[in-house]
Amino acid sequence: MAILESLNPMQQEAARTAEGALLIVAGAGSGKTKTIAHRIAHIIAKGGRPGEILAVTFTNKAANEMKTRIESLLARERIPMRGEFPFVGTFHALGVSILRAHGRALGVPKHFTILDEEDSRKVIKELIQEFELDPDTYSPPRVRNAISQFKNELTEPDENPESPYEKNIRNLYLAYEATLARMKALDFDDLLAKTVRLFEIDPVSRAFYEKRWRYIHIDEYQDTNRAQYTLSRILAGGFGNIAVVGDIDQAIYSWRGADWRNIVQFEKDWPDARIITLEENYRSTKLILEAANAVIVRNKERKEKNLFTNNEAGEPIGLVALEDERQEAAFVVAYIEALGERGIPKGEIAVLFRTNAQSRALEEAFLKKNIPYRLVTGVKFYERKEIKDVLAYLKYALNEADLLSKKRILNTPPRGIGKILALKYFGGQNLSPSEQKKVSSFEKLIHEIRKAISTQKASDALKYVFKKAGFDTFYRGNKLEADRLENIKELLSVTKKFDERNPPEGIEELLTEASLATSDTEIIEKDSMVTLLTAHAAKGLEFRVIIIAGMEEGLFPHALSQDAAELEEERRLFYVAITRAKEKVMITLARKRLLFGEIFYNDPSRFLGEIPSTLVAGTDLADDFSNRIAKDEEEDEINASE
Repeated sequence: MAILESLNPMQQEAARTAEGALLIVAGAGSGKTKTIAHRIAHIIAKGGRPGEILAVTFTNKAANEMKTRIESLLARERIPMRGEFPFVGTFHALGVSILRAHGRALGVPKHFTILDEEDSRKVIKELIQEFELDPDTYSPPRVRNAISQFKNELTEPDENPESPYEKNIRNLYLAYEATLARMKALDFDDLLAKTVRLFEIDPVSRAFYEKRWRYIHIDEYQDTNRAQYTLSRILAGGFGNIAVVGDIDQAIYSWRGADWRNIVQFEKDWPDARIITLEENYRSTKLILEAANAVIVRNKERKEKNLFTNNEAGEPIGLVALEDERQEAAFVVAYIEALGERGIPKGEIAVLFRTNAQSRALEEAFLKKNIPYRLVTGVKFYERKEIKDVLAYLKYALNEADLLSKKRILNTPPRGIGKILALKYFGGQNLSPSEQKKVSSFEKLIHEIRKAISTQKASDALKYVFKKAGFDTFYRGNKLEADRLENIKELLSVTKKFDERNPPEGIEELLTEASLATSDTEIIEKDSMVTLLTAHAAKGLEFRVIIIAGMEEGLFPHALSQDAAELEEERRLFYVAITRAKEKVMITLARKRLLFGEIFYNDPSRFLGEIPSTLVAGTDLADDFSNRIAKDEEEDEINASE
């Protein structure tokens, strides 16, 4: 069929294999998203019902890209869409969809609130204070991580804890769960754990979803945790037509519960599964792939494959050792300027590093030279205060048990309800007439917002909140808050895409999207800015030029990763970093580095020795860079003396 003509033979085989279990071992840059999209379009073209197709991804970005590809393919081949579009989304979006529809069998209300990480930690912080525990030993992030691990592994704390620490963690876990139940709220991990639990206790819901999707696709299978793995197996239990795509060589998220062994387990769960390996890389040069293969082959825990490409040979891997992190940053800036002189746009360049702390020196150098950059660790749109404030009104209006949102909006924007009045109000104490008037005004506002949400299209309901709650007046009269006003206006624009839904479904979908968006590192379209990000955050992205900074022992591989399994994951992370590049990889290291207030003297990373020396070269612009750095240092000394 014409729909498969642009695929290579192995991709075509994967696209044609619709029945039964299929494991697609897809190397970096081998066109796995293209393969899945063509596979789905091919199923539809052969008569499969779109509504019976499920494709699960790990980020909204990947889901949107896949939807666009499928729509484009169907339109190009003039294949009619019968019924609803395939479900293409993240695991968590899938969980929300299932729990909204059938969660009541588990005691989950339809209008449950989804807590983001900040909200979860707020609840935990209050419980730590209530239990009078040491905040250093039981910090909110540490406790939140422990609770998350239990949920992702589909377990609970031991009923008979051996140590006082384990006992306190158990008590915090139980109190946290009770608090969320009172709030009619779920945290991010619940979206999967409770979906699995629903299928365990409710055979009706399980049977419905086993028959719901005839063809199931799971992307990035090496990154699935126990809950995601279990959910995938349950959903495929009806028809057994499940295609998973994964690559052990790109498994880099064990620290958040991912288990690459799920790929090995897949072959045991489905003994008749076909295995198809995609080895042709369409992204990188021959030399980049040769270097990447030479590194990853050192790992013992992997499925054998060897990436190849028909692209050009390309330039050697660049390697430069600098005196310290300041010179390293100056070199990176000078190198980017030189790339610009060679016609490479800044938007096609990314600087990768192992830890966020490394960004400080780099940012200083970028600012000094007025080079525009984007640091991918900043506050995401839906996590900004003003956005969370507005959305909290919608959350509380839909779920009056959401005490967290109620506390947030009671005096936001300011309406004269201070801390003392708030304590009296939440404590159910008697209020003076003036106090009661303020509180009654707030309660009337919520009643009006609830009515607007249930009767008006999504964007109009949001405009109502914006004006009636006082955001318009509060921010418009404050020049220092102009950016916050612009952000809220952007939220109004975003909400328009939900206007076709019947009230209050549009607002529900807005809140769901906002909650799920905070989990991803979503990169905006490439423009005139250099991208600065960790190697972990670079997964799934590609750039013409990749600069990997800080390739030193103790940093990359990280000092905390010393056993065999941890070192193999660090090597996989380096492999991922290298294979993000299309044309050029430049690696830098510093002989000494100031981190966390201490100077570290580190040896070059062991991974550098795994790249054949024939593939590595010092930059041919070394003298030019030395001159630029020397000139910069001379200017700094002059400025300092003045």
